[in-house]
Amino acid sequence: MGSERPVWAATHVGCVRRVNEDRCLVGEWRSDGTDATWRGKLAAEQGWAVIADGMGGHAAGDVASGIAVATIASLIGEVTSPRGVEAMLDVANRDLFAAMLNGVGRLGMGTTVVGVRWSGREALAFSLGDSRAYLVGRNGLTQTSTDDILGGNGRPGHTRSHVLTQCLGGTSRPVPLHPHVRRLPLARDASLLLCSDGLSDMVGDDEIAAILAQNATDPAERLVVAALDAGGEDNVTVVVVGPAEAQHTP
Repeated sequence: MGSERPVWAATHVGCVRRVNEDRCLVGEWRSDGTDATWRGKLAAEQGWAVIADGMGGHAAGDVASGIAVATIASLIGEVTSPRGVEAMLDVANRDLFAAMLNGVGRLGMGTTVVGVRWSGREALAFSLGDSRAYLVGRNGLTQTSTDDILGGNGRPGHTRSHVLTQCLGGTSRPVPLHPHVRRLPLARDASLLLCSDGLSDMVGDDEIAAILAQNATDPAERLVVAALDAGGEDNVTVVVVGPAEAQHTP
């Protein structure tokens, strides 16, 4: 008998923006820019989730995030190592610049990316930009991603820079990427959280942890609601990957 991990995803344009430039990938499901939720189960032996946040300061951020997620979706199933993650992100970056040169989107469009690919009791977590990944445990949240921003501490109520030091695209010419890739031990009872900065800018880690602890049936939706209640100043996208559970067959 195999095991599965329950997964919840939610994305919303927020209270201020007109366009949702976030894109989300969970297994075979992809968001398309509309407000959406998804819930289901993925095999604990292999699965993935990715969030890309198109840069609001650049034209066609939604195009950039869509291209990045489409490329990653076509490659992530074969990724087994940090070097494989780096190669995958290089391809996504090349696809973004190829689109710019072919008149798709606009010059300088860019996107953050954060994702996780798990395989049994290990996960590969990766990021470029300021979208975040966390391990969720009894003691709260542990951020496993690195914020690629100039200064600022990122806590709600404090000044935080939104100037990215690296991302996919985002410039007129390609520059070398230095993605953050980590191998993480992933216990069966561990959970994972991915989010765009529309959540982490609006809701503190302690409140996020409390919401996760209190909402076992719709955690991603509840976190999106918390971000909207706090002002919803940006697009917000959340993926929660729950603990592994036995797969019951009839």
